[in-house]
This record gives sequence, structure tokens and C-alpha cells, in this order.
Amino acid sequence: MCPQELIKIGQTTCPLRSEGIRYHRLNTVVLLIIFFSLTFSVAFAQKISEDFLAVKNWVLPSNAVLLSELSMDKELQMYKDIAFSGVAYEMYPQGKLLRAVYYLHGKQDGLMLLWYPDGTPQMSATYREGALHGRFLGWYHNGGIIYDMVLNHGTWAGDNLSEGDGSREADTREDAEREGPDNDKSPE
Repeated sequence: MCPQELIKIGQTTCPLRSEGIRYHRLNTVVLLIIFFSLTFSVAFAQKISEDFLAVKNWVLPSNAVLLSELSMDKELQMYKDIAFSGVAYEMYPQGKLLRAVYYLHGKQDGLMLLWYPDGTPQMSATYREGALHGRFLGWYHNGGIIYDMVLNHGTWAGDNLSEGDGSREADTREDAEREGPDNDKSPE
């Protein structure tokens, strides 16, 4: 049965048929591996790009004022002699947004956004009552993350980057002196 049927479909012997099946299975496995690899990388890239795209598509409010119109008085940003609440911005000489800062009662409160000169997002930080508080996120030009950390009233509280990527080594040195001789040859 084997040789005659195989000749009809363009093959000459049964071993060729079994090799063709093995080759087909190998192609299927390779395609599945590629598919799942791309699926996971695309899902991860979408998570990263959501914040990046939000800053890229951010629109300056119509009632925003230039940062140069604000003045500092007793650690408060003032606008026309009143503690400023709203969005202040700064532009590059070419006309693109450089920075946008939210203020509440004269102190930074809310987002502070920075862009590269070509309009690509550079950084997003959150402030509360004048101190960095919340997520602090920075990007390369291509949208890759430089840093993604959390701050609590200006103090580092943690980060959102993978610890397994080898980019950070744990600091294992001790900062405190232990009990016992310190090898300075003095009696203790």
C-alpha cells in the first residue's frame, strides 16, 4: 500500500513520508515557539508603551501659563501675587514642549512631564506638596524604560524594574561595626 499511494502524491517511498511528517512537526513547534515569544513580548511592550503614549499624546491645557511668568516667594510659585494653582509650561526654542508642571497653592502637586527636543517623552514624575511622591518614570528616545521607581515624599520607596535582569547588584556590605576586636591592637 505505501509505495503506490506515495507515488500518487509525489513521493516515492514510505520513509520519505515519515521524514516529511517529522519536518512538518518541527516547523509547527518552531512556529508555536515564535508565536508565543512574540505574544509575550508584545504584551510587555504594550504595558510599557501605555505610559509613554499617554505622555506623548498629552495636551497642554488652554489655561496653562508659561513658567517664566511665575515668581518664587517664600518657597511658593506665585502668579500675579497669588500662590499659583494650575499647569505651568516651558517650551524649547523650536516651539516644542520642554516641560509641564502641575501646581497647587504654589507648590508642585501632580504631574511633571519632560520631553526631548523632538517631542518624544523623556520623563514623568508625580509630586505631592512640593516633594516627589509616587511614580517616577523615564524613557529613552525609543520608548524603552530608563527607570521606573516609586518615591514617598522624596525618599526612594521601591522600583518597578525587574530584579532578575542583572542590571542591579545587591549591596551586601555592612554599614555598622560589629562587637569584638577591630584589629587596631588596642585593648578592648
